[in-house]
Amino acid sequence: MKLKKIHKTYILSFLFSLHVALSAYVNSSFLTKIISEKYVGLIFVVSSIISLVFLSQSSSFLKSFGNRKLTLAFIFMNVLGLSGMIFSSNPYIVGTAFVLFNITNTLFFFCIDIFVEHFSDKKSIGRVHGVYLTVYNIAWMISPFITGRLASDGHGYVPVYTFAFITALITMIGFISWVPSFHDASYSKVPFFQAYKFIREKHHLASINLINFILQFFFVWMVIYTPIYLVEHLGFTWENIGIMFTWMLAPFVVIPLTLGMIIDKYKIHKRTAIVVGTIIMSLSTIAITFIDTKSIAFWAFILCMTRVGAAMVETVSEMYFFTHVREEDAHLLSIFRDMSPLSYLIAPLLGTAVLLFFPFKYLFIILGLFVLSILYYVPRLKHAKNELHLSH
Repeated sequence: MKLKKIHKTYILSFLFSLHVALSAYVNSSFLTKIISEKYVGLIFVVSSIISLVFLSQSSSFLKSFGNRKLTLAFIFMNVLGLSGMIFSSNPYIVGTAFVLFNITNTLFFFCIDIFVEHFSDKKSIGRVHGVYLTVYNIAWMISPFITGRLASDGHGYVPVYTFAFITALITMIGFISWVPSFHDASYSKVPFFQAYKFIREKHHLASINLINFILQFFFVWMVIYTPIYLVEHLGFTWENIGIMFTWMLAPFVVIPLTLGMIIDKYKIHKRTAIVVGTIIMSLSTIAITFIDTKSIAFWAFILCMTRVGAAMVETVSEMYFFTHVREEDAHLLSIFRDMSPLSYLIAPLLGTAVLLFFPFKYLFIILGLFVLSILYYVPRLKHAKNELHLSH
């Protein structure tokens, strides 16, 4: 059976997501080998600044090089970064290689978003993005188990990054084979600050971007500090964590496609789903501070509940945003995707500041309370598709 282009995009997304996810929860612990845990976040800050600079000029790069060439360049640089992390022991080379690896992870997914928009059926946006998120999150769900096994074999983090390296190479080969050419849309070349001003004036667009920022902030905070807390402060092994994180990420596999199809079919209010998800995410995150049991099953449950809420918010946020953009609106997409590197810029800085004054476990109370701010923006969401485009 001949695969459709959208299905090939799903497979490439899965492979790249797997390679990102394999290393995501060991990155912060890996970096403690070259820098104090209090300042690990600063390396993520550098990566975020570079990512933000590129995304702010994404329309220009797309018009100059095209999405296919950019995607291929990012995969190649990603492989190069992983090579430096695997084969070098020099702290400066390792740090630089990690920054290269980290920024190209973000930029690759920006390019994949454009492929998904190009190859998808606009009449079933909920199903398309539900499938996309499900495929993406299957990789995230199975990766902690693999990572836990690889990181527990006595060879440190090298096997984890080697596995990620091999997966990235397969992704690159698959991309070259499956996307030999690509007809780019006529991307709207809109200055970043003009696009930002436009979004700020349209309250529904500003609100969905801020909700996305808070969600990405949550992911960053948890990815950086949860592994350190579980390993260094509670004494769990990576094998234990692999099991817990696998269950923790299961909601991202079940919820996106299911919720996307339900919303498409039954016209469920998106704002209601975001409110329910936010409350679940906030309360379960705050609860982490007060848990002192060493039960793997209980930790798996409470971490899973944080992601039940997050998966609901993520699914509906993606659906809302992509019903309001076209493939040509790379300037709007870049701002939406800016929220991830922006959160990697702000979250580690705040986390570093918090740790200077409070015990480690208080990070989760602060995060849980911050998540509740999503509720302020939900009432501003509305359907205003006819007001969206700058390029008409």
